[in-house]
Amino acid sequence: MHQGRVSLLLVEQDGDLSRLLARCPSTAGCRVTPAVSMEAALVLAREAAFDAALVDTSCLARNGLEAIRLLKEAAPDTEIVVVSAGAGLASALQSYEQEAFAFVEKPCEPSQLTSTIDRAAERRRITIYNRRLVWELQTINEIADGISRSLELEDVLTGALQRIVRAFDAVGGAIRLRDNVTRAYETRAVVGTPAVHEIWGALPSRPSDEVIATRKAVVVEDVVRVLPPELARGLQVRSAISVPMFAGDDLVGTLSVGAASPARFEIADERLLANIAGQIVVAVQNARLHDTVRRGKREWEDTFDAISDPVAVFDAAGCVLRGNTAMAALLDRPVTALPHASCGEVGFCGGACPACAVGRALQHGEIVRSEVTRAGQQIFSVTTFPAAGGPDGARVVQVAKNVTEEIRSARKLQQMSDELSAANDQLMAALQQLKSTQAQLLQAEKLSAIGQLVAGVAHELNNPLTSVIGYAQLLEEEFTDPGAGDMRPPSELAQDLRRIAEESGRAARIVRNLLAFARRQTAARVPQDLADLVNRVLSLRAYDLRMNDVELCTSLEPGLPPVVADGTQLQQALLNLILNAEQAMRDRAARRLTVGVSYDDRADAVELYVEDTGHGIEEANLTKIFDPFFSTRDVGEGTGLGLSICYGIVRDHGGQISVASRVHAGTRFSLLLPARVPGLAASADEILVAHPDQGERDFIAAALAAWGYAVTGTGRADEALVRYRRGDLHAALVDRALLSAGLDDWRAARTGHVRPVPLVLLSMTPEDGDTDRFGRESASGVLAPPFQLRALRGAVRSLGQEKECV
Repeated sequence: MHQGRVSLLLVEQDGDLSRLLARCPSTAGCRVTPAVSMEAALVLAREAAFDAALVDTSCLARNGLEAIRLLKEAAPDTEIVVVSAGAGLASALQSYEQEAFAFVEKPCEPSQLTSTIDRAAERRRITIYNRRLVWELQTINEIADGISRSLELEDVLTGALQRIVRAFDAVGGAIRLRDNVTRAYETRAVVGTPAVHEIWGALPSRPSDEVIATRKAVVVEDVVRVLPPELARGLQVRSAISVPMFAGDDLVGTLSVGAASPARFEIADERLLANIAGQIVVAVQNARLHDTVRRGKREWEDTFDAISDPVAVFDAAGCVLRGNTAMAALLDRPVTALPHASCGEVGFCGGACPACAVGRALQHGEIVRSEVTRAGQQIFSVTTFPAAGGPDGARVVQVAKNVTEEIRSARKLQQMSDELSAANDQLMAALQQLKSTQAQLLQAEKLSAIGQLVAGVAHELNNPLTSVIGYAQLLEEEFTDPGAGDMRPPSELAQDLRRIAEESGRAARIVRNLLAFARRQTAARVPQDLADLVNRVLSLRAYDLRMNDVELCTSLEPGLPPVVADGTQLQQALLNLILNAEQAMRDRAARRLTVGVSYDDRADAVELYVEDTGHGIEEANLTKIFDPFFSTRDVGEGTGLGLSICYGIVRDHGGQISVASRVHAGTRFSLLLPARVPGLAASADEILVAHPDQGERDFIAAALAAWGYAVTGTGRADEALVRYRRGDLHAALVDRALLSAGLDDWRAARTGHVRPVPLVLLSMTPEDGDTDRFGRESASGVLAPPFQLRALRGAVRSLGQEKECV
């Protein structure tokens, strides 16, 4: 049976149901009240509440359906289970139309009958519970709406208490609040007849006193049991409840309610009143804050008026919001007449709007200081300065100080110094002319430098672009006019195309060099938990993924080493990849997004990959997807910068990004970022990275720094050689071009050390025999571009092992 005792009204005449229930042990906990007639059942239903009524309609004297209807009217909350012998489907349907809970046909098993009774009782409990919840919600909303209508403390307390008393059908209530000065709890609001509160206040110990002492709610089941007889007589309150009012852990007051019937309040009432008390505390704090602000405003106005210098506050339109009494006296106006006056009427602007002091402070946000002479030859030093915009629209404050005597004395001194200044005027003019000439020369130098830069860029770009255009035109003529002669063999055509590709790559490298030159790295980098970063980014997209019916799969390897990076940039890169994946799956039936993080021990790096089941990328576009402004989407659907930004972020962190895709199957982007593995960078010495290409140099330096190495970089051969000669390096990674510029010096530097610094060459070419021979004899290894993180890590590891052997 259902937990708790079930109260059952049994309506029958022949005793069959009673015997049937007695055969089932699970009904032992039921409180069964028999009724041999419908008239008796109706009387019992009106006097007491039953969870369920078991009605045998086959033995009732009156019509069974009419009996069910009358019983439902007498006890609307009681669930009715109809039992009948020989009734058909029509009788069952008619019973349900009369709002019967269930229909059981005789003969029936005891377990079937008791199970039906149990479900009926459970339904009644759920119905009553839901009704209670609705009532509680309505009560809370009504009280919340009431206390939000006013910021006056007394109105808030009285209004809330009146609604509480009405909602609980109580006879009275009271709210006590702690005084912030005396720390005593005082009654601030009461509702109910004066007699109730007179007797209640005379009690030696009230429930609210116990709440203050224990900081817990107190429920009095029957007041008569705890009061002397002389006080209990005529008292309208029989039961009471008092709950604490907390602001955090601070007890700020109590809320008490009294009812006319004993045992009126339950645990649910205590919980509801505690929630309401919390709402009232918030309203009390708001009301007190409003009162504090109002007092502060009054004190501020008193202070404002106590300033002896004229002060005016202007709005964004240049009209007075307020002025002090000194300003009103100066203008011979009442203080109340100052608002809405223009700055020109005040007379301290020193010009016509909007070129006046107030206008300049509004438009340019600058502090304007000026002198203004008013009637009677009074001179004022006026300071006009912008103010932060407040709720009243204050934008400019103007303060005027009467400096008539000070200015007159200063003018006398100025007249004396004018004669001395006159002698210097010619020198100052010559100096200004010299400064002007110098500024023109500097500007001309700047223009010259800019012109050289533009000319150099144009020359560098024109050379490869001219080759590209020339070979492209030759190929176009050969393909469009095949009859002009025999077409060259494919190998020769391929050679022209290869030249076009080489020259295009050369132009691209020039642009990348310019971009690398312009880039400035300012982001702070700290150890990042990549798995945690992935979870944070995915949480931003969780809702959209669900709404777009995208299945999210994650594979986050635990215990990953941290990645030293700018978390915001990595989040931007990951978010771009996820958004691209969502876009690619927009028109796909199967949408699955897989994001994983794992450790790559060959590269000592953390791999982050994003895989989708989208439309895929054409093979011809795979080499272009990281180019700025390249996009396969329709016009207006993207800028083509997302993957380019990702590429730049990953490269700036010393990582690499790769893509694998199959058309109509999906795409996988993989980011490999160097990890800060404990004990990885054992040497405190620096690693020299010397490469003329700043982009490649920055990538290698960023990867090494991410692993924990100290790095110094240069793009000049002489600087690299000087640093190498010092000898206090862990290793040197030097490009072939910088070695070729001074190969003999490098040989001398190698032989000048007892233990030469390990050397790794960045690129080699068979065309340079001397450099190639030097590399075979002296270098510990060669890294060929494009540089891969695993190869770079392997080279650095081998350098460490080599130094240990030496």
